[in-house]
Amino acid sequence: MGDKFQLIHDVSPGTTGWTVKVVVAEKFSPRVAQRSPTKYQNLTLMDSEGSTVQATLYGQNITAFQDELLLGKTYLISNALVKETNAEYKAKSGEIQWTISGRTRIRRVEENNSNLLISTYSFTDFEDLPKYMDSNVDISVIGMIIDIKPRRIIQTRFGKECQVQDLVLVNKRFDTVLLTMWETFVDNECKYICQNLRKKLILIGKHLKVTSFNGLSISTKADSSFFIDGEFELVEEFKSWGHTNSEIIDNMISEKHYLTSTPSKLSSKLSVPTAEKDFTEIKNIQGLKNCGKASVKVLNQTYWYMSCNNCNKISSENYGDIYPCVFCKCTDAKAIPRAKVYMQLTDPTGYINATAIGNPAEYFLQSNAEILMNQTLIPTAASMRLSMDEDEIFYVKAITQELSTDCKFEILFIVNPSQIAGDKNTGKAPVEHIGEPIKFLEPTTKRSLFHSDTDDAQSSKKKCDKSTIEITKKNQ
Repeated sequence: MGDKFQLIHDVSPGTTGWTVKVVVAEKFSPRVAQRSPTKYQNLTLMDSEGSTVQATLYGQNITAFQDELLLGKTYLISNALVKETNAEYKAKSGEIQWTISGRTRIRRVEENNSNLLISTYSFTDFEDLPKYMDSNVDISVIGMIIDIKPRRIIQTRFGKECQVQDLVLVNKRFDTVLLTMWETFVDNECKYICQNLRKKLILIGKHLKVTSFNGLSISTKADSSFFIDGEFELVEEFKSWGHTNSEIIDNMISEKHYLTSTPSKLSSKLSVPTAEKDFTEIKNIQGLKNCGKASVKVLNQTYWYMSCNNCNKISSENYGDIYPCVFCKCTDAKAIPRAKVYMQLTDPTGYINATAIGNPAEYFLQSNAEILMNQTLIPTAASMRLSMDEDEIFYVKAITQELSTDCKFEILFIVNPSQIAGDKNTGKAPVEHIGEPIKFLEPTTKRSLFHSDTDDAQSSKKKCDKSTIEITKKNQ
């Protein structure tokens, strides 16, 4: 980028006559200030040494400069207002902020500084995503966009309606993951992606988080930023890989298995406790406080519910009906069955009632939702026993409910540690069930330990406590 210009750290409040050559490293969506109607937009600018500064545009300057400061391009900037950062408009750490206005001189420089820009990224492999689940740690990813789901509307616990849309990303090992785009990303990035989906765009995302929605997925944050088909060597390499493996990728898109399960490879990276002390006692999950392994009792119930195929919310429609969903506002939603199982987990310290929905329920019941739906006659008088793999580990999230100190408990994953370790042990542990035995017509052919579409899209916004319980053999 040259060294005859000042660097970012040379410019401070009161500095005059300066010119800095910078590349636009990040460009965030415009936002409205929390305590005023002021609209603002933050950018991250980077100099040749990799130092960065936050630049902010306000009001009408956002529209005026939208074609002047393009993501990934290089500019000479001078006469910006340099001041200490206002916390209300602050996007990143740092004490200095530049304000871009009509008095700021900006000149485009035809240089390719993509290598400098990409060197600041540290990409998280899809297999490592479980390490950061619900931690709110910033991650960066790269992947090919192979599908995009319909836009849907969700309601937050504060009563605000938000629009979200899911992308499907694939990496070079053919692992897939959902990336949920929120609000302005739906209007901007998702709109462009929908128009160019056939091109198999390469997405680079920064400042993302890993959530336990959909079993395991990635979600945008307020300060997330994206390069879509950016001018990077890494992107060209990815496109070349896509061209070489186009037949495999096209088959993935056609079969759409990724819409119902997260690749089982990811389960090998889930943290599996090995020592007794690593497991959480049930009374500690409830916020109390001491030991033991747990048994599981399946309570009498119906093992499925009819749901919207777009948002998983409950539906009163008949199977296969096309209808307008009142929850996600999808006008052509389809009514489909979804598995659920309500169970009681018990150890020497106490018990909790927990629910598994979607794939964890199918894994536990060894069947899929459609088969469960077809078995509508389940008498409630007799008793039975199901079987489950020995030493199953249940990953449980405790979600604080509104206007209450109580928690509800959701089973996110059910993992067999011997399967993760490659052990083919087929030992079974009995599970007590109240009701008549279910005669499964066939086991589900593709069961994922990892993917569980949550039926409450706003639950990630609530305070939660994730705990691990080991379910072991119950003495008969």
